[in-house]
Amino acid sequence: MRPPRGQKQIAEFYGYPHLWVRNDGSAHPSWESQMVTVPFPAPLPLGWDPSSYASRARVHQKISGVTAAVFHELSARGLWPLLKTYDGGYTWRAKRGSRKLSMHAYGAALDFNSATNRLGQEDFDMPREVVRVFRAFGWTWGGQWKVKDAMHYQFGRQY
Repeated sequence: MRPPRGQKQIAEFYGYPHLWVRNDGSAHPSWESQMVTVPFPAPLPLGWDPSSYASRARVHQKISGVTAAVFHELSARGLWPLLKTYDGGYTWRAKRGSRKLSMHAYGAALDFNSATNRLGQEDFDMPREVVRVFRAFGWTWGGQWKVKDAMHYQFGRQY
């Protein structure tokens, strides 16, 4: 599967979430119903509460297969333990510092290892083997952006 490129293709591929905004700014349940869970090969501590664990990620149904394939490949190569924390998938929010919806609001982004891979951090430590697996399945890695976001992977380009 090829990831959508640019805002127009991303909206055409996932749907137009701005059509599903309720008066209070939250997402309509019809938009939320397009999100599904993909199980992890093994639980990961939550980055914001290391005493709790996540056993799955919530993503848009259109990328559930490619997400499961990435998780399977990471596990098969023995790389899953390199992911120290799970720090988020689908969440209804705007990009930081913008009114534009985040790729997380599309259910098309995942964050891992946030404590050592913060937004804007230049000396991040996201394992290159993990990055290679995500990229092999079409995901974009935020560690290659002008403003680094090394915890972030998204299934969509140029957004």
